[in-house]
Amino acid sequence: MKKALALVMAACLAFSLVACGGNTTSTSTSTASSSVSSTASSEATSATATGGLKTGMAVVSSVKTSDADADTDGQGQVSSTVAAVLVDSEGKIVDCKIDVAQNKIAVKADGTFETEGVTFKSKQELKEAYNMKGASAIGKEWYEQADAFAQYVVGMTAADVKAIAIDTAEGSHGGPADADIAASCTIGVGDMIEAIAQAVENAKELGAQAGDTLGLGVTTEMSHSSTLPADNEGEGLAQADTTYAAVTYGTDGKVTSAVVDCTQAAFNTTEEGVVTAKKEEIVSKQDQKEAYGMKKASAIGKEWYEQADAYAANLVGKTADEVKGIEAGAADLAASCTMGVDAMNEAVVRAMA
Repeated sequence: MKKALALVMAACLAFSLVACGGNTTSTSTSTASSSVSSTASSEATSATATGGLKTGMAVVSSVKTSDADADTDGQGQVSSTVAAVLVDSEGKIVDCKIDVAQNKIAVKADGTFETEGVTFKSKQELKEAYNMKGASAIGKEWYEQADAFAQYVVGMTAADVKAIAIDTAEGSHGGPADADIAASCTIGVGDMIEAIAQAVENAKELGAQAGDTLGLGVTTEMSHSSTLPADNEGEGLAQADTTYAAVTYGTDGKVTSAVVDCTQAAFNTTEEGVVTAKKEEIVSKQDQKEAYGMKKASAIGKEWYEQADAYAANLVGKTADEVKGIEAGAADLAASCTMGVDAMNEAVVRAMA
């Protein structure tokens, strides 16, 4: 009798261990990285995240230039890969969005460039207009491949993302080495991996909850640029300022958390059409922290990232329409954020579109 009872108890214990062993941190099925064993990958299951989540964002940028001549415009180009993530209490990605602001400024042979009426669209905004599909070995547009990679990392930690193998074979363009993901994404993923991993490491508890929608908005303008003077003496300054917003919002359309950031890429131009990047390394304002150097000039003695964080916190509970109406120096922001907010408003609204 005791032996039979022991067998029954053992069976119950085994059943309870199996029932409690599932992963409950991801909102959707995820494919494990190529560094994870195929067994672990095949056992990945769909589950629902519960409770509070962390919101994170990171930007990775690079610049390149070319000089103008009599036949061809020169160019100052900055490519900024941005990733927004929602992360659970175990450090696993619940949702991910990826975009690239590939801003190209054409410079004429006399060193001048256009600023009026110039608009920039991110690769996600361009959709089919980016025109990669025809040259793609898998017949997919850039945004489709980026979205596939974003889905691929769901369920991963920052360490898992960093361990994703990149195809280094000639002609591979630095795409994923794993055959499963390569079926839907062959574009270069090096900067994506870096941005996603940093976004996870940056993620903070800002109010996002399970079930919230994650959005990513990007906007670029050139208002701080100055073309060559009429006498062509000195240098022109072609500057692209790109603002990024990672936003979560509930079913009621109200913001539950937000992160904003900005990059500045500036290029000097000469009357000979020479284009030079003022800085070869572009570091976002959030990453620069005190090194950005706004505090001394600030009427409230606060650095850019401090004011941006205050602005983002002030968004909680607002709808997209209410965000559109936020003005610099508004009464509820005056003590913590006095800088211009138009570009941040636009990026946030785009994230919620």
